[in-house]
Amino acid sequence: MTPAAAGEDPRFREAAALLESGVEDGAYGAGVLRVARGDEVLFERSAGYARAASLFDVASLTKPFTAALFFVLSQEGHLSPDGIAAEVLPFTSPDPRAREIRFAHLLSHTSGLPAWLPLYEKVAAAETAEGRPLSGSAEAHDRILAEVLSLPLSLDPGAGWEYGDLGYMLLGRAIEVAGFRSLDRLLASMVTGPLGMRETRYLPLAAIGECETGQLIPTGWSEVRRREKAGEVDDENAAAMGGVSGHAGLFSTAGDLFLFAREIVRALKGEGRVLGRPSALRMTTRVGQPPGCPRTLGFDTPTPPHSQAGERAPADAVGHLGYTGCSMWIDPVREVSVILLTNRVVFGSGNRKLSSLRPRIHDAVWKEIAG
Repeated sequence: MTPAAAGEDPRFREAAALLESGVEDGAYGAGVLRVARGDEVLFERSAGYARAASLFDVASLTKPFTAALFFVLSQEGHLSPDGIAAEVLPFTSPDPRAREIRFAHLLSHTSGLPAWLPLYEKVAAAETAEGRPLSGSAEAHDRILAEVLSLPLSLDPGAGWEYGDLGYMLLGRAIEVAGFRSLDRLLASMVTGPLGMRETRYLPLAAIGECETGQLIPTGWSEVRRREKAGEVDDENAAAMGGVSGHAGLFSTAGDLFLFAREIVRALKGEGRVLGRPSALRMTTRVGQPPGCPRTLGFDTPTPPHSQAGERAPADAVGHLGYTGCSMWIDPVREVSVILLTNRVVFGSGNRKLSSLRPRIHDAVWKEIAG
């Protein structure tokens, strides 16, 4: 690729060079960076074997979409962030504190649930014991959720925060209960469809003929599944659940994620297509309890001095990371979005080179659009 594409804004040459260096240094095999302000795309560049419209497994970037869908249902009166989760979900935990969890706790990672467990191993053990395939089935999906609902808590709800997946698994199920349809169908009909996000979906292999790009970025070898992953979710728990969960499973493009970021900005001005201003405010405002928690009801916020958003990230920005190497940051005040999609895990889950490169890429962007 040439040092600067035709018509490319010269302000972002440093960011472009850093993006390319990630491929050269083995931080990832494919990458896309998109920077936008308002409705205008200021910069877009792909690196490695990615194209600008390539479809990535965005991993935990699924979580802000789950939160947005929750708030859309809340606006219709089906759920409430302040509601008690046990009134919708059948908790069987022997821990009485589990009945005190509110949906806001699940949304902000303050529920007291464990952060993560290898629940797919229980599915594999059941397959061996019962002598029949289970992984990826609806039954496995239900077994994993039942396991989460039976867990004791590590902390009192609201007493502390620990980022994790299990709370968003439960949010996905609550959304299905309230919406009377599967999570993937609800998301398509209530969020991604109305926003014109034509490429964003769970289970992309099931609709590969509908994808405009046709290019699914691989995420490497799975020791559990004993095969390379391309077009199937990288996360093992999500895979065991059939590829559709509230914590992971979505595939998207930089262009589609820009549309989602733009919806957040518009909604904060009362101009959202699917989100009302009160919903957007709760999604972008840090929770008050516990003190010092950097989470909102759906997003993370920059945590200096070593934030993955970069040292120059605006203090009022919100965003999220994905385990596969994807990230999205939104500056609501300046109406700026920075979307970085990579597949760092293609070189193994232990590949940490992106952790030092990503803040540099972000800082190279923030310094050019500050003010």
